[in-house]
Amino acid sequence: MKKNILITWTSKWIWKYLLDNLKNENNLIWISRSKSTENWFYEINIDLTNHALFNKITHYLKSSNIKLDCIIINAWVWHFWKYNLWDSKKYQEIINLNLLSPILLIKELEEYLSEKAKIIFIWSIISKKFMKYWAVYQASKFGLRWFAWALKNELKGKWVHIINPRIVETWFHDKSEIEIDFWNDKITSLESIWEVIWDILSENEKRFEIDL
Repeated sequence: MKKNILITWTSKWIWKYLLDNLKNENNLIWISRSKSTENWFYEINIDLTNHALFNKITHYLKSSNIKLDCIIINAWVWHFWKYNLWDSKKYQEIINLNLLSPILLIKELEEYLSEKAKIIFIWSIISKKFMKYWAVYQASKFGLRWFAWALKNELKGKWVHIINPRIVETWFHDKSEIEIDFWNDKITSLESIWEVIWDILSENEKRFEIDL
């Protein structure tokens, strides 16, 4: 039986890889501000930082009598630079999308979760390290990690997981304004992220936190 999986999107490289691997065996609901060119999943186009629009998601789930078997949180924004050189709007954008939106979205979706639903955060190893130039981005990652930890203890019967890649095997950092060292032992492949998600969906992976 196909699972109902909701995915939030900002990272198109991870998103596309996951969708290509999930599409044949699951019913997919894609949440994004940008409209896609695909037609094999249900799409809801909203800005996740506009929390008032979450009712578009819940209305669809309610009207379609859908219970979610999995939520994959894959939406985030980043700015890497010296702390005192960004304006406050940049920092508000980071905290709003990376931290506040997942908290409020999951609150709205809780009643639509199936009995043994899984919540997967594709997050970052940065949530466990201290590095200069990443202050507010890193703060959002720390905050969401601890929210996920609390969530797993509150949502009885549900499975909560957080996946922490290192630098992902994409062009994500090409436009970074600070120097980042790229060594093979710091790279996380898209395939390895997918393998963990597959193991979670198959109930072979039961750890809360998986570092890649």
